[in-house]
Amino acid sequence: MTSEIGLKETFKVAKQFLKQGNTEQARDAADFAIRRIAEGKELELFQDDDEIEGIKIDLWLTRFWVFLENNNLLLS
Repeated sequence: MTSEIGLKETFKVAKQFLKQGNTEQARDAADFAIRRIAEGKELELFQDDDEIEGIKIDLWLTRFWVFLENNNLLLS
């Protein structure tokens, strides 16, 4: 997965991996997206109320975290 893939596509890929039973790849895709968002915030490229692909940053984070939690993909 490259950094050119947007968050919508990354979320779709994570769900596809999960559907195929590839839980590690699903977790990696979600973690990748969360990391990209965190790096952008750290570099002050955007803030929680900014939007990426028409969706607020904080909603993206919530979507990816809920995906991880609901599918038991969080690492201990």
